[in-house]
Amino acid sequence: MKPRSSSMLSRNMRGLLVVIFSLFCAFLFFHPVLFLHKTFFFRDIHRLFYPMKFFLSLSLKSGSIPFWCPEYFCGAPFMSDIQTGVFYPLSLIFSLLPFPWALNVYIAVHFLLAFTFFYLFIRQLGLSFGAGLLTATSYCYGSYIISSVNTLNNLSTAIWLPISLWAFGRFCILKTPLRFLVATVVFAAAILGGEPQLLILMTILIGFFFCFLSPDGDHSVKGLLSRGAMLCSVVIIAILLTSVQLIPTFLDYRLSVREPGIPFEEAARFSLTWGMLKHLLAPLTFCEGFVNDPSVLRDFFPAKEQVPWLLTIYPGLIITPLAASALILRSSRPVLFWLITFLASIAFALGKNTPAYHLFYMVLPIFRFPEKFMFTASFSLLVLAAYGLDSLCEIFRKRNVRTSFLVFLLAVILLTDLYLNHGGLNPTSDSGFYQMHSTSMQPILSDKDLFRTYVDSEPHDKPAATIAAVHFQWQQFVMPNLGMLFDLSHVDGQSGMELKYQYFITELLALPWKERIRFLKLANVKYIVSPKPLDQLSELKGEVERVNDVVYRIKNPMPRAWIVGKLQPVRTGTIDELVNGSVDFSTTALTKGRIVERHNRSFFNEAGRPEYQPGRIRIEVTTDEAAILVVSEAAYPGWKVWMDGKEVDGLWLNLLFQGVELPAGRHEIEFVFRPLYFFASLTVSALTFFTLLFVCLFPLFRRSRA
Repeated sequence: MKPRSSSMLSRNMRGLLVVIFSLFCAFLFFHPVLFLHKTFFFRDIHRLFYPMKFFLSLSLKSGSIPFWCPEYFCGAPFMSDIQTGVFYPLSLIFSLLPFPWALNVYIAVHFLLAFTFFYLFIRQLGLSFGAGLLTATSYCYGSYIISSVNTLNNLSTAIWLPISLWAFGRFCILKTPLRFLVATVVFAAAILGGEPQLLILMTILIGFFFCFLSPDGDHSVKGLLSRGAMLCSVVIIAILLTSVQLIPTFLDYRLSVREPGIPFEEAARFSLTWGMLKHLLAPLTFCEGFVNDPSVLRDFFPAKEQVPWLLTIYPGLIITPLAASALILRSSRPVLFWLITFLASIAFALGKNTPAYHLFYMVLPIFRFPEKFMFTASFSLLVLAAYGLDSLCEIFRKRNVRTSFLVFLLAVILLTDLYLNHGGLNPTSDSGFYQMHSTSMQPILSDKDLFRTYVDSEPHDKPAATIAAVHFQWQQFVMPNLGMLFDLSHVDGQSGMELKYQYFITELLALPWKERIRFLKLANVKYIVSPKPLDQLSELKGEVERVNDVVYRIKNPMPRAWIVGKLQPVRTGTIDELVNGSVDFSTTALTKGRIVERHNRSFFNEAGRPEYQPGRIRIEVTTDEAAILVVSEAAYPGWKVWMDGKEVDGLWLNLLFQGVELPAGRHEIEFVFRPLYFFASLTVSALTFFTLLFVCLFPLFRRSRA
């Protein structure tokens, strides 16, 4: 009994040390954002994820699900974009803490979990406490995970791989309902993390891992089939459990420009270079002020004048030598598996620089950015390093050399190395940075009317010399999607899914000014932000007036909602039909169907000011005769219309917008957006959840009662 108590005490002490070391690492890397009123701003986090999480935070605190966001792309589906993480469990943080501290805590918590998850997986492989501690440090603060702070959906998916392997391994060893529940919930969390491409890589890796390696020691065909069936059941139930997110996301995907596939050049755009591979051993140092150094954009990165998608692949100086020692000192089935995984991942990560990625692209033409394969490459390298460390320690122990001090020394060296090289990888700014803007923007921000804004490309005369200057310019001129922070709507925006109607808007905004201004007026754009002298352009003569050095006011834009008396049929459905000037959109609207024949009198009336609520638009209108209400809010499957409390048919108008047919009189109109099949998918998720709980927990309840 005494040895068992001693073992238990030792195990508890090791667990406590893991927690303390993990907290210390998180404090070391994230103390500016946790305690010094700083926050992240670098790359995608600035214009995409920060405003996205801000909007999510506001919605959750108001007790509503953010189905729709009206402040970019003339309105856009929000919840169904899986990157937003509306149903991701850790998004609960945004409902509990003030923003932006909630965002900072959200990121730090992911690193604490990633450390714990990877440590548990290494220990499950039968490797030592020291191996788990060392490689968990590199997993979090070297290579892929630390590089994913500016792409939050990658971070919130990637951390679940080691715990998924751990949970499914435990389920394979002891096939109990409770362990099935844990494995399913963990994999469901990875799905809701919001990065489908990374999830595909994770699923492939988990599948091969449990085909090639057997946690229960059964390498027979029967055992292989059994593990395959178990894995399929976990994945299928996890998919059913997350149907409330996956079904709306899949329908969005079917309406995106990615649905036919991505051209190879676009898919392979961020391919790992051969020169970058040296940083598996040699550091790529990100000093604290690298974003303010003009030479960084010129010659710091191997790609020269292009910041790579994956900023670093450096795992720490000692990791690659430890992995190499595993190949020399330990010849085993697990080492062979992780070596093959590492080499295959590197071959795919090199993208267009090797033939391997071409084969993968032929199978999955929707997958882009080969550098994402470095996630599985880095993961494999760390597992090999864990085997290598234990092999070295075993040699020392045979010679009666205590290895505790060696492991401690290596951990200190690794953490110091990673902090010196990656401590500045995710630069921060004062939290007030996101409230800054140029004084030139004040007339727009002070205008209480209901309108949209258009930022003409980059609103500055010459390119910024540093990375920080680029972000400063974005913030100064409130680029899309930063308008969410100021309750300012943009006609365009940044979107991960690239829906077809959003691409249509992007094409419209690339037209010459003579055609572009027609669309801007139709889309309720009141202000243009541009460094160009627009009031001196002949094609804009009489259309705009200068407000200040970069802001122009459009004369007579259409309101957000208006009433017309005439309909014309859509003929080509192309951009030209919308901007060629053949249709007077102040009196006429384009649509499809026989309804066109009922409305042939040209007139224009103002509608009431639309009232926006979460996923709803309310408008009070009055018309003396039958007419058409036009609302310049993006038409998208899922919108329904109620008139005076009764559901009526909505209309698709002017190729992009929506509306409804009005009889004479005064009416209260309500547009309500819910993703298609939302309630059906919610029902599937709820039934799966309660069935899973009952099947997995009822035996425990019955046993406890007995």
